[in-house]
Amino acid sequence: MSVKANALANYAGQLYTTLVGIVVYPFYLAWMGEEAYGLVGFFIVLQAWLNLLDMGMSPTLSRETARAATHQGEQWQLLRRLVRSLEIIFLGLAVVMVLSIVLGSDWIASQWLEVNTLSHDEVAWCIVLMGFMIGMRWLASLYRSGIQGLERQVSLNVASVVIATFKFVGVLLILQFVSTQPSAYFEYQLAIAILELVVLGIMFYRLMGGREQWQGFSWEVLRPVLPFAGGVAYTAGIWILMTQLDKLLLSSFLPLSEYGYFTLVVVVANAIMTLTMPISRALMPRMTGLLASQEEARMLHLYRRASQFIAATLLPVAGMVALYGGQLLYAWTGNMEAARWGAPILLWYALGNGLLAIGAFQYYLQYAHGRLRLHVIYNTVSVLIVVPVIVIAAWQWQAIGVAVAWFGFRLLSFLLWTPFVHARFAPGIHRDWMTRDILPCAAATVLMLLLYQWLGLSLWTLSRPWIFVSLTAMGIAILLVNAVVSSVGRDMIIRRLQEKKHARATH
Repeated sequence: MSVKANALANYAGQLYTTLVGIVVYPFYLAWMGEEAYGLVGFFIVLQAWLNLLDMGMSPTLSRETARAATHQGEQWQLLRRLVRSLEIIFLGLAVVMVLSIVLGSDWIASQWLEVNTLSHDEVAWCIVLMGFMIGMRWLASLYRSGIQGLERQVSLNVASVVIATFKFVGVLLILQFVSTQPSAYFEYQLAIAILELVVLGIMFYRLMGGREQWQGFSWEVLRPVLPFAGGVAYTAGIWILMTQLDKLLLSSFLPLSEYGYFTLVVVVANAIMTLTMPISRALMPRMTGLLASQEEARMLHLYRRASQFIAATLLPVAGMVALYGGQLLYAWTGNMEAARWGAPILLWYALGNGLLAIGAFQYYLQYAHGRLRLHVIYNTVSVLIVVPVIVIAAWQWQAIGVAVAWFGFRLLSFLLWTPFVHARFAPGIHRDWMTRDILPCAAATVLMLLLYQWLGLSLWTLSRPWIFVSLTAMGIAILLVNAVVSSVGRDMIIRRLQEKKHARATH
């Protein structure tokens, strides 16, 4: 398959999965209740933390299958031995993982989670189901990585869309016609996790040529890939620690019903970062290619224009979510209590994620140069700072404390780390990058939001559909202003006008 077809399939699959999740989450909250939805949020966090046990093996398999895809001889046989070795490791760790969660389910239900209305037995059984689900999905991730490495993303995304439909939409039928108990939700999701494992396993084995000539565990084949896997595992582990520690701690510090509200806040805040993924996936390889071709000036020009584009489009989204987070949560869920509780917390998470999206460009620059040593050092030092701050903030001030701490760290990183990286990899660029690429769009966004406040646009008196319409209209207005303020936007407008003028002259 072509790179274009694979990329389009990835975008389509990701967009569908994201949107279907956003649509069904309010139904989960309304039908299951706050505490049961809090269990769903706890499962998401638990799954993220247990990904640490992957130890970089899934990305390693993706890389090795990509390298061996053009060979059908000895290297292909080595790949088969590597796959079987990784399968044995994954299966063993999955058994340990499942048993640990099952044996600890009673303690988690009674000591870690703060449950008020659900029965202890119900919560403990749900945690047992979570353990089996995580084991199934973790094994499936190995086959998913192999299929990606073989560049069969179109088939993979078709399967993922079907599975996501069963996972998100199918469970609504269970909740509507069978039971709204959380155990019914997790029992159904376990069945889907088993289906996903079977489907992806069959797909991968067919691509690998069936089950002929498969051998057992081989340390000789596994040992050469361990350095790469270790590097991936280290950086992934640090990222999980930085982004998931607050969610893990709050699952214990908050009542389960409030944790359900917090899960909604996280979904909305993370959507801001999701908007940057398409541009980052397209930008990093192009910057790398330009630098490899000794075209640094073109690379930096692309870097700055992409920075402007993200600032012009993403900062309005982050600002709107921060200022009108409560109205957005109410329009999305119809739950006024969740909206009131989540609004002040979403404000800080939204602003922090907006800064993170802009600050991520310093990583793109290091990636293009192929020198990530500074990035590793930065993440290591960040963990040493963030972990104690998050622990204290969660313990003393709970959700609002970790939200403010998250914003504060992202602001300091943006102000201090970004100019340092620019000085190392693009000397002399930082002042223009800030004053011409970022600040004009940021200032225009702030002024427009202040104008909305001055006009007294509350939105609380509107119905839920009209809140969405109003927020969309306000966001479009800010985007239009940023299109005029940013040079990227002005160039696009001028080019469009020139094309229309040329078309009229031609006709």
